[in-house]
Amino acid sequence: MSIHDVVASTPLVDNHAHAVEPLDRDRVTETFADFFTEGELAPKHARHTLNYRVTLDFLAEQFGEADEATLLAHRADVDPESYSRELIDETGTETILVDDGFPDVTPDEFGAYTDADLRPIHRIENVAERLLPASESLNAFEETFVDELDDALGGDFVALKTVIAYRTGLQVRAHDREAVRQAYDEVCRNWDGRVEQPIFNDYLVHLAADVAASHDAPLQFHTGFGDADAHPQFVNPTYLYEFLTAHAQTPIVLLHGGYPYTRAAGYVTATLDNVYLDLSLATPFVQHGVEPLISQALELAPTTKLLYGSDAFSVPELYVLAARRFRADLTSVLDRLHADGFISESYAESIARGILRENAIALYDL
Repeated sequence: MSIHDVVASTPLVDNHAHAVEPLDRDRVTETFADFFTEGELAPKHARHTLNYRVTLDFLAEQFGEADEATLLAHRADVDPESYSRELIDETGTETILVDDGFPDVTPDEFGAYTDADLRPIHRIENVAERLLPASESLNAFEETFVDELDDALGGDFVALKTVIAYRTGLQVRAHDREAVRQAYDEVCRNWDGRVEQPIFNDYLVHLAADVAASHDAPLQFHTGFGDADAHPQFVNPTYLYEFLTAHAQTPIVLLHGGYPYTRAAGYVTATLDNVYLDLSLATPFVQHGVEPLISQALELAPTTKLLYGSDAFSVPELYVLAARRFRADLTSVLDRLHADGFISESYAESIARGILRENAIALYDL
């Protein structure tokens, strides 16, 4: 087999994604472009990202039309479950690790939209925000929070995930008990349904890392670009360095290639044994930038620590865009490395199998 054949035929383990959800007709015909940008863009701009233009080309393949409004009208008329199953099946994805934090669709409900094996990931901020209103003290909250994470990893969940990057950034520090107690009191006193107190957020992530370590389960961190509430400076994964060294027994996955800090993320992955690098979201959102993303990740990071992911959410087209783009660009990168004499063809094929499937199976004990 050639490098191309191996990349094309290897089943995917998508190590970070979200559920597909049913959409009202207006969300398709009026605001479909919003699913293909992470920003808060006006429609006149959202419709002109490369990611959305590629999506329109894909819809034209499906429905045989060229006009955007006509395509979206056809898209709004599909049976959501069968359409989603068809699209995800096209990607060759055998297993999806599903972040349960967004959208409001359970992994079991998502099962109606795909035939892939679904393995859930527990988002820690959602747990904390559900438990806090009923908590009577820091000690009681901590016990309940830790017990839930422990039960999740002792059951069906394969990993934990944090979005602290969105809330207070990746400068995660250790704090003494009194500082945490004061932070807890502040959160409860000003409770608005969302944890945004920096010390308390840091505390939650430290607790989660300890629970994950006790199960030898990964803790995933959002890093790099994302929704508009992620500060572009404080999502740089190098801010996590002290935390990563303090939790050397916890497998940590830096999500989204840390984009645009991909080289920095690769450096951290190459330096610390417990750190792995996922390449989702940037795949497919940066489109023609996916090939250099893969190449930059390979500059320093061990190939055994790189993971395919889509970070697809809400619409199944994102699963297709990610799989197509990643398979094509991984092939290009490996072909070039082989042609330039850096690696043999057989080793290139082993890299492909690892990134697309085998590395995730080993890391998450699938």
